[in-house]
Amino acid sequence: MVTIGIAITTTAQDTTFKSKHAAIFFPYPMYKEKWRSSIGFTLLTTPEDITEETRIRLPCGDYRLLRKINKHFILDNRLLFQVLQNHISTGIRYIKPITDNLYFSAGDDIGFWFGYLKLSGFNSKATGWLNYSHISLGYKTKKNLLITFKAQVSASLSYQAITGDNKVTIGKNAYNGETFTLAFEQPFYNKKHLTLAFSTINNYFYWQTWALFYKTKRKIFYPQVTVGFIL
Repeated sequence: MVTIGIAITTTAQDTTFKSKHAAIFFPYPMYKEKWRSSIGFTLLTTPEDITEETRIRLPCGDYRLLRKINKHFILDNRLLFQVLQNHISTGIRYIKPITDNLYFSAGDDIGFWFGYLKLSGFNSKATGWLNYSHISLGYKTKKNLLITFKAQVSASLSYQAITGDNKVTIGKNAYNGETFTLAFEQPFYNKKHLTLAFSTINNYFYWQTWALFYKTKRKIFYPQVTVGFIL
């Protein structure tokens, strides 16, 4: 999978930026709005390391909801859904404008995922908790294209899987890997804005592939694309 956001002086140019632009990844304060949301999807490609010759592309619905706390803090909520497996997260982002064009943010999210799989003679389900710490750097071009680079590390807080009568529980805090995202956001149509992001995920375990029941002692690379329409 692939998945990537800063702002400071209050000038006439900055005021125009505040009123005309909306973004989800890009790290600038929500000056006038209290809420902002987007709907879209992510597309993850499984690597040959765990699926051998078969490459599986896993689409996943993606809903984001931002809530303004004050001019420097935002509550970031996200729902990734596939019916059979889903991921819910929430966290706080601190935003610091640097210049009219350069913005920075840092944050931490807690995520919970769950999935179930029922086939003939096969019944399994799994749940887990993850923690994500991240920083973002955003740049606004003269043509109002918002470019964001986001770096994130994750830790697996717990994992539990049940297959028939067999139950596996892992409850230790373990470093899981890192994700780097480059995101582009700009006006699209009828005052709506579009998000396009490319992420490189390098993790020991990725929740969306839990049903493959793979075991490895090394990190695996997942490319991911994210597309979203800001509402």
